[in-house]
Amino acid sequence: MERLKDILGPLGLVLTLIGGLTYGILYSSGWAAAIPLVAGIALVAASAVIHLRGARNEGSRRSTRAGINAAVSVIALAAIMIFLQTLASRHSARLDFTSNKRFSLSPQTEKILKNLSKEVRFSCFLKSDAPQKTQLADLFKEYAAINPRVKYAFIDPDKDPVAAKRYQIRDYGTIVAESGAAEERISDITEEKITNAILKVTRETKKVLYCLVGHGEKSIDDTQDGGLSQIKQALESEGYAIKNLLTLRDSIPSDCAVLIIPGPEKDIFPAERSMIDIFLSEGGKLLLLVDPVTDLPQIDSLAAGFGIEITKSIIIDRFGKLLAGNYLTPVVNKYGKHPITEDFRHASFFPQARALALAKDKPTGVQAQVLASTGESAYAETNIGDVLKGRTQYDSPQDIMGPVDVAVVATKEGSRPAVTGPTNKAPYGRIVAFGDSDFASNAYLNLSGNKDLIMNAIGWLAEEQDLVSVRARNPVSQPVVLNVRQGRVVFWLSVVGLPVLVAVIGILVLVYRRKSA
Repeated sequence: MERLKDILGPLGLVLTLIGGLTYGILYSSGWAAAIPLVAGIALVAASAVIHLRGARNEGSRRSTRAGINAAVSVIALAAIMIFLQTLASRHSARLDFTSNKRFSLSPQTEKILKNLSKEVRFSCFLKSDAPQKTQLADLFKEYAAINPRVKYAFIDPDKDPVAAKRYQIRDYGTIVAESGAAEERISDITEEKITNAILKVTRETKKVLYCLVGHGEKSIDDTQDGGLSQIKQALESEGYAIKNLLTLRDSIPSDCAVLIIPGPEKDIFPAERSMIDIFLSEGGKLLLLVDPVTDLPQIDSLAAGFGIEITKSIIIDRFGKLLAGNYLTPVVNKYGKHPITEDFRHASFFPQARALALAKDKPTGVQAQVLASTGESAYAETNIGDVLKGRTQYDSPQDIMGPVDVAVVATKEGSRPAVTGPTNKAPYGRIVAFGDSDFASNAYLNLSGNKDLIMNAIGWLAEEQDLVSVRARNPVSQPVVLNVRQGRVVFWLSVVGLPVLVAVIGILVLVYRRKSA
């Protein structure tokens, strides 16, 4: 009995600590997770009662009280740990210090989730032991933490063949997104694919973009480096429809959300110019990409109507030589304060660009501002002949000193009433003009901030505010690469230095104790 009395208290304390940790971690498992904690507290209480009854003198009572105080302290510590663990499990927070925020959702995804008003369900058909299951679960937890309307469930096709047959699942790793009657299937476990699936199943209408053809423009069907097939794919993944438009034969359709003129080599005809003018006056939106060394008086006049001057120049950037390998690729690192470039911190590259400018005398009802500019190391050469001959230098005052404007955005009040229809055009027109089209081509689209810049411009023109933000980026590995000297330092410090330091400290402590004895 005496032996049982001696071990009762310590056993209770151990069970209390183990039970507190167990319940704090597995609180969602129900009352069974609290069994060790309850048992430990009961044993501690029983031990305290037995010791108090057996105490015969004041010294024994003091010793018993000290033991009880220690037990109460342990129980209080366990209670605090349970509270903190439960709080952390229910309200998690973390900080992402990686350079590209690879463990955080992109600003665009967060904006879309905050504005999500419909429930979206994801059915993930994976094997129970699939290695990507944990990664996918962590990703969906981030989505659900921002908006609980995002629901997800994991289904093993082998264990639930009925569900697999109902969804007609043929491959492991298929993810089905549903919202109402809309359904979208994806197979890549990436934030970009999941966010795009949310957009597709929650959009009630699909906005249509039209690309002008017939004047030597870049083609959305061209898969070569100079084509625009990748931007077409990116737009379609975000729920747009994109088509070609020949204004030499057809009029601008009423469902045109944005008209795109991507790098024409020849000018448009006056009849086409008149057609586009009417389109803009009725609240139409235009994305204009013009390259240097092209003579486009009709397009120049069209832009001038919105207070945008397209100069006859080509930009020379000494800084571009370091980053892009030539002087004809200006680096843009200055952005105007505008929704298109809000929180935009990535540099953009414009292979062979011409300078744009704001007209000194803006037409009535026009609001225009600079969207993107080069650094001060660049300038715009107005003597194109010298550039073609391979020689150029800044000459004042005919050349344009940096920073040089590469992109301009303008809004103009329409002269006609608002048009109701598939696009619900407001009574004002919008133009976003870039002095280059190559930056959006297949060869350069995924270079630094190029894709975000062109996609944000289209999103703003199409009045899709959720899509105007920085998109998710592919995670990149950042290995630590050491040179020979750094490798030697790490080796001697970790393999030799630390063990020797511990040994020296041990010897000093031993010597000190012997002297003290």
